[in-house]
Amino acid sequence: MITANVFDIKRFSINDGDGIRTTIFLKGCPLACKWCQNPEGLIPEIRLWYAKNICVACKSCIASCETGALKWDERGVAIDHDACTRCGRCVVACPTGAIRFDAREMSIEEALQEIEKDRPFYGTDGGVTLSGGESMASPAFSLSILRACRERGTNAQIETSLYARPETVDAFAEVADRIIADIKLIDPARHFLATGVDNTLILSNIRHLAEKGTKLLIRVPLIPGFTDDEENIRGIAKFVASLGREIPVELLNFNPMCREKYESLRQRYEFDPDQREIEQERVDALKRILSDYGVIAL
Repeated sequence: MITANVFDIKRFSINDGDGIRTTIFLKGCPLACKWCQNPEGLIPEIRLWYAKNICVACKSCIASCETGALKWDERGVAIDHDACTRCGRCVVACPTGAIRFDAREMSIEEALQEIEKDRPFYGTDGGVTLSGGESMASPAFSLSILRACRERGTNAQIETSLYARPETVDAFAEVADRIIADIKLIDPARHFLATGVDNTLILSNIRHLAEKGTKLLIRVPLIPGFTDDEENIRGIAKFVASLGREIPVELLNFNPMCREKYESLRQRYEFDPDQREIEQERVDALKRILSDYGVIAL
C-alpha cells in the first residue's frame, strides 16, 4: 500500500493556487531553507511535537515515557528523538494535546476521502494542491493523488522546489494542472548557503518545463537579508524573461508567524523576533523590476 506522511491538511485555502483549495502538506524536503515556514516538514519521518503554549506543566507525558526520551527543563518538555520509540504513551497521557505526533501516515484512499469532503466548495476554479515539505519527495503517493484528481475532474496543482530528477519532474508535469515553483535565489553560491543545495538543477527543470509548455507559476519568497535585494530580483527577472514564454512571477512577502514552530523544535530562528513583513512600497518597487523586463508581476 502506498502511503505518505502528511503533517497538515489545510482546508479553504486561497493562497496555494486558484480558487478555494484543499492543500495537503507532505513531510520530507531536500532543501533546508533558513526561513522555512514549515520546519516540521523538513524531516520525512514522523516525530513527536511539543506545543509549549498549551502545556500545563503536569509532566504526565514524562511519567508515561518508558525510554527516558522526555525531560523537563526551563523551556518545558525536551524531546530526545533518538530515544523515542513513537509508542504514543505520552500522547495519550497528555491532557491538553501539548504532546502529539507531527504527522500521520496516510494512504492514497484516506487522502482522497479528505479531498472528497471539500469538493462541493471548489467551484470552477478551486481544487487540490500538494505541498510540503516537498511534494516530489513522495512521488508514488503524490502522482497517484494527482491522477485520481484528474480522473474525477478535480483541478490539482503542486507547490515544489523543483529540486528533483528530470524524469520525476516530467511525470508530475503530465498529471498536474499547474506547477507552482520557487526561485529563491538566482546566484548558485548564495542559493547553496541559504538552502543547502545548488540551484542548477532547479533552474534547468524550470527551463525544461517552459520548453514543454507546462503551465507554470514562479514564486519568489521575499526574505529580509536573503532574497529581497534588487540584484536577486533582477537576476530572476532576466532568467524568466529568457524562457520565451509569459510565465507570471509572484513575490511572496515575508511571513513572521512561524517563530513558535522553531521554538517548539528548539531550533535557531534566523530572524529578529520583531521582524515584520516587508513594507508594501518596497515590494511594489521589486515588482517594477520584474515588469521592466517584461515579466508578469503578481
